Amino acid sequence: MLFWSRKGSKKTAGESKSLVGPADVEAALRELLELAKKQPLSPEAQCNLGVVLAEAGRLGEAREALGRALELKDPFPEATLALGYVYELQGDAGGAISQYERALQLRPGFAEALFHLGRAQYSERRYEAAEKNLVEALKFDRDNAEAHRLLGNVYHRIGRIDAAEAQYRRAIDLDGSFLAAQYDLGCLLRSVGDYAGAEKAFRSCAVLSPEFAPAHSNLALVYHFQGKDAQAVEAFREALRLKPDYAEAHNNLGKVYYHMGLLDEAETKIRKAIELNPGLPGGWHNLAKIALRRGLVDEAIGHCTKSLELDPKRAEVHHDLAMAYIGAQRFEDAAAALEQAIACEPSFAAARRKLGELYLQMGLFDRAAGEFSDLLDQEPDETAARYNLGVALYRQGRTQEAFEAFREVAQAEPAHPYASTNAGLCLEQLGRPGEAHEYFRKALEAAPDEPWTEKAREGLRRTSEEKPKDENDRSS
Repeated sequence: MLFWSRKGSKKTAGESKSLVGPADVEAALRELLELAKKQPLSPEAQCNLGVVLAEAGRLGEAREALGRALELKDPFPEATLALGYVYELQGDAGGAISQYERALQLRPGFAEALFHLGRAQYSERRYEAAEKNLVEALKFDRDNAEAHRLLGNVYHRIGRIDAAEAQYRRAIDLDGSFLAAQYDLGCLLRSVGDYAGAEKAFRSCAVLSPEFAPAHSNLALVYHFQGKDAQAVEAFREALRLKPDYAEAHNNLGKVYYHMGLLDEAETKIRKAIELNPGLPGGWHNLAKIALRRGLVDEAIGHCTKSLELDPKRAEVHHDLAMAYIGAQRFEDAAAALEQAIACEPSFAAARRKLGELYLQMGLFDRAAGEFSDLLDQEPDETAARYNLGVALYRQGRTQEAFEAFREVAQAEPAHPYASTNAGLCLEQLGRPGEAHEYFRKALEAAPDEPWTEKAREGLRRTSEEKPKDENDRSS
């Protein structure tokens, strides 16, 4: 009888691949080797020997044993499946998938093969195929908790959040001690901002496996996201007690210290993270943020540059590099960095806003208008962007369009200190002093003490003199 378990080991929150259940691998190996000394092994025993050798890490011998099993009995779907498992352990995902598909050809509806095929396809990011095979596997074994968890992972990756949560919870209902499912549920809930739910899940992980450092580290993160920084610090310290070389935990504890304003402590932790993992792009970025806070712009530029060498697609790092360039008065470099931030993340409103402001400062009014127009497509109610669009349009001589922008700001925010004044100035240029007069009056009412409102006073005097000439004010 074959003794692998399709549900795999649940002792860790990583991807479980084990074909052997709770059996003692060494004891099973001794038993099978002793049996082989006494008599030729049956095809089934030869297959089991291959599986146990694989679990013992003796992959070359495992392949030989499974090859002998297939020589003794062909077709042999179980041995074909086990050979796929060995390929998977050797890092040959393509070979593994081919063997799993072969096992299914030999035995259509083979639940074990469907499960392992779905898992291998998931690891290769072939999510549509993985979903199909895991759903099919669950038709034959509805209580396969690991299949439910993996299907949850597939749904999480393709953005089907509710479906993912349902699968994780089903796995936990089937096995209340399923650490990996609790952990994945916590990660899912954290990713969608359900920090209370994530906290509960990671607490459950810590109860199920008190020595599991990632549970404490992720619990710390959700504490931080809920504003519980003191508790976050303690949870990170526990994670680091359990795993002193845990680079991510050092880095994230540094981020919490940074948030608390403890820059020296933050820098110490983040530098420790980088010492443990020099290829940690987030660590270099966090050092850049500390340098920016301290006004050390050249240092910040260096750290951002290093972070982007490791991961050039991090939009926030491009943004912060731009902030450092602005501090160094390197405005063209700053604009280029902001353009990169937007290329990485087109919905990055803060980067688009800053780029528009920078273009205004550089006198590139057409580009500024383009950025503010795009920003308003994303956030149509942002009055600051609409006001700046008006400024950019006015500076290009597009006075009518500028007036329309200022008018919308003044309507949305009557107390805005500049919108009504600028609307009035536009109307004066358009030869409409009567209307301009009303906007100047509104500006004085809204912000009488603003320095720019002096322009409204001057405009009010001018339009009072010109008002009778306004066609709109003449009697018929």
